[in-house]
Amino acid sequence: MNIFIVRHAESYNNTQGKMLSTTDLALTVKGVKQAEALYKSISKLFISNQFDYIFSSPLIRAVQTAVIVSKTQNIVTTDLLGEMNLGVFEGLTWNERTLMFPNVDIDNALSHVDCVKGESYLTVESRCTEFIHRFLKNIDENSNILITTHGITMRILTNVLLNKPREHVNYLNWAENTAITHIEYDNSKSYGKAICINNRQHLFSDELRNKDYESWGLFSKSDYLSLA
Repeated sequence: MNIFIVRHAESYNNTQGKMLSTTDLALTVKGVKQAEALYKSISKLFISNQFDYIFSSPLIRAVQTAVIVSKTQNIVTTDLLGEMNLGVFEGLTWNERTLMFPNVDIDNALSHVDCVKGESYLTVESRCTEFIHRFLKNIDENSNILITTHGITMRILTNVLLNKPREHVNYLNWAENTAITHIEYDNSKSYGKAICINNRQHLFSDELRNKDYESWGLFSKSDYLSLA
């Protein structure tokens, strides 16, 4: 089956300069434009704009993105696709978190993250695995599936679908808003093959791109897909 994982478009969560996970804010005007750009480009990049199944995090920024990209309200929402609950980090700026919790590195050591009063990497990995078994296992192999989720959860879900070792997630760059990952997944073998990771070709102008993405998003010095 063809699985297309999309990070939600820019929301007001992304404009606060803070770490916001469970805080439930809507898309910005820019975010709507990003999602519309993906909708217009997806048939050129991958397939027709027809998805057999659409799954989304229940948070409004993910649902809004799914509606725009799929042009349907027929969306299955599940908490299994929600963002990692950041617990005590919620509402902190990234600099504040670095000063207060210097041993927490969500970029380079996501596989070891355990958020006080929130979730750990292992918890989210378990959610992603449960999502695959609960929602994908009985789907026809020829189906096209859209999944809209969040930055951290997207990294973890991608790693699980590709059967990568847990530590490999630490080399998977952040996805820009509405970046899309395409995975061919074989249910019978529980094995995925990456066709592309974090494709953002549709964000063709400064109006659509995230500011300074190359500095904060592309942190890994290793090629994720080439890791043995």
